[in-house]
Amino acid sequence: MKESRASVYSLLTGLAGGAAAWAGVEMILHFSSSFPDLRILTLALGAASGLLLGAVAPTAEGLRQAQPRKVLTAIAVGGLFGGIAGALGMAAGQSLLAVLAGNAAVTGAGLAARGAAMARIPGWVITGTAVGAVSGIRSRSLRRIIAGAIGGFFGGLLGGIASEGLTGATSRFYGRGAGMVIWGIAVAFLADRMEARRARGRLTVLAGPLKGRSYPINQKTLSIAGSPRADLTIPGDSKGAAPGEGAQILLKRGTVVLEAGEGTEVKVNGEVSPKTELRYDDVVKVGNLTMIYEAKR
Repeated sequence: MKESRASVYSLLTGLAGGAAAWAGVEMILHFSSSFPDLRILTLALGAASGLLLGAVAPTAEGLRQAQPRKVLTAIAVGGLFGGIAGALGMAAGQSLLAVLAGNAAVTGAGLAARGAAMARIPGWVITGTAVGAVSGIRSRSLRRIIAGAIGGFFGGLLGGIASEGLTGATSRFYGRGAGMVIWGIAVAFLADRMEARRARGRLTVLAGPLKGRSYPINQKTLSIAGSPRADLTIPGDSKGAAPGEGAQILLKRGTVVLEAGEGTEVKVNGEVSPKTELRYDDVVKVGNLTMIYEAKR
């Protein structure tokens, strides 16, 4: 799977996440009269949109590896962080709106509407930043957290501007829908691309059920094992319970090093190699997973 094809997963999960967030927002708006005041309604809208985008968008990694457990973990972690960030983002927007409303320079209906739209932008950005960082949080990789958060920040900013612009220029119902879908796509895609740019290379599977799929080496320690908890799970090798029982790829001072786990036979270009520095086009075999290493040029 070429890098461009790998991006399709993030585009599709971003689209699905944005659509799910839109559906959640519309449902809450339908029952808006049940909320005690506008502040609670606004927080609920932020939490719902963040939870739904966060639950869906980060599942791309698990789908790439065809690992249901990774998908479920991403849903749980992403939903939690997305929901919290969505509520916090809307709270920040409310605070900004209060400042703008108290500013004597903001007068007239048109300026008031633009001020309200501006006040909602922090909500889009904060939620996007949190959702972008979810894959790194799940893998406990600071390198990925930072890269994903940066991508999510810019995705949230661009998506938020698009959403506010479409909502104001068209029917609110369809404008919100189009805007939130763009928001979801921008957050998921830019977070994925930022993580890919930080990668030192890629592993592309040459045979088996994952043939053709490519995975970036974008964290200091990348585990390859049969466990669903491993960063790259070997299909059909569920006996390898611990992530470290297969092999690890380590980023060390500009080099990419492959280390075999205890009791695991790892081959590089057909030869048993407990520890080796990977070179461009090296063929790596860990368990029943055969991959080619493509260094970043």
